[in-house]
Amino acid sequence: MKAIKIVWPFIAGVSLLLLVALLTRTFWNRDIVINWNSTGQTIDGFGASATGYAGTITSAQADEFFSAEKGLGLSLLRLTIIPDTIDFDCFCIANSNPFRCVKGSHSQILSGDLQVAHLAVERGAKLFAMPGSPPAEMKTSGKFCGRGAMIGTPANYSAYASDLASFPALLADNKLSIDAMSIQNEPDIENEYDTCSWTGQQIHDFIPYLSSALHFSGFPGVKIAAPEESNWTFEKLNAALDDGKVAADIGLILGHAYGAESPSGVPARNGLHVWQSEVSDFGDYDGSMRNALRWARSINNYMGAGANAWMYWNLDCGTTQFNSKSNMCLTDQNQNLAKRAYVLGQYAKFIRPGWQRIDVAIHGRLLVSAYKGPSRSFAIVVVNEGRLPIIRQTFQLNGVTSQNSQVTPWLTSSSASLAAQPRIAFSSVGTAITYTIPAKSVVTFVGQAD
Repeated sequence: MKAIKIVWPFIAGVSLLLLVALLTRTFWNRDIVINWNSTGQTIDGFGASATGYAGTITSAQADEFFSAEKGLGLSLLRLTIIPDTIDFDCFCIANSNPFRCVKGSHSQILSGDLQVAHLAVERGAKLFAMPGSPPAEMKTSGKFCGRGAMIGTPANYSAYASDLASFPALLADNKLSIDAMSIQNEPDIENEYDTCSWTGQQIHDFIPYLSSALHFSGFPGVKIAAPEESNWTFEKLNAALDDGKVAADIGLILGHAYGAESPSGVPARNGLHVWQSEVSDFGDYDGSMRNALRWARSINNYMGAGANAWMYWNLDCGTTQFNSKSNMCLTDQNQNLAKRAYVLGQYAKFIRPGWQRIDVAIHGRLLVSAYKGPSRSFAIVVVNEGRLPIIRQTFQLNGVTSQNSQVTPWLTSSSASLAAQPRIAFSSVGTAITYTIPAKSVVTFVGQAD
């Protein structure tokens, strides 16, 4: 009987310790290893679109979106090309009243979008542009703002290429420039807004016309980007990429992530960079951390698959905009940033254009990606989707040390929004940091190796 009295308390005590260890996730924790010398893709940036604005974004809001020092640090802004000078087509693109377009010779842009572009560029962002539809007369429906397919004739290709190639000149007249131009937003979609479907053969046939028009107009450095299909498929670009002469004119591959938040990979063709250039959520507005973690997982997945950029759909939803009560923007209808915006900032603020992803050996339930930049700077982004914290998780640097500096954790959670936390030190040999990752949070560790 005495033996039983001794053994059972002992067993009960061990069981309790095991239970506590499991609940705190410490029992099975293994080091997460950051492999400094194993590099992945170069990062081109993180961003969103400016579509339909009437000039309502202030300098302070621009700081929130685009400043790496004061805000999210978005480094890419996507603009909408209106490939004609018709007032009704300007009205179609506008999200709010009053609206006004700034016109060039054969294209136009909403005045508010132009204002946002200036504010973004002043804070270091780069611009690229896309059309939602060709002019009405080039579509089967005869409507710019509505369904229809491209009528693929040499005359239409030539005229449309001239329209698109006039857009860089319009921006240049307003002291702006674009790095890339898409052929068509979502060529697999026909809907009641400005849309147009294209076949892969039409995209193949049109690209040489656009390349020639850009050269003729004096903007040969603007990259031609395609195809921006809606759900991370690239079939409509295959014919162009399989033709060496046409493929030589393509500078960038774009795709959207609707229904594809966990990509199987990126199309590795001709060394071209691949951007995820649009995704959002059409449901009722939800600015919570729960919604933000969905996008944190998506960004992590796309970075791990090799994407060079990741972008949300629209920047700001004002009270008069058609998407003001949905999740299509980084804000609510009162222009307050949603948690998903801060999660995007956990990447964009620290992982700047030109940085490289580095390999991470991951164990357990955390989502982790790591990046290195100039002067041996680094950022490690950690996503904890779980309801419990990960206690004293160790991150091990492999291939580099940091004995002379500390690391700053930045946190977004239900109670913190891209907030700097107290700095932490490396181990005595400069190869590891240990930190508790809060439940339902994103933490970015920012530091510098010796």
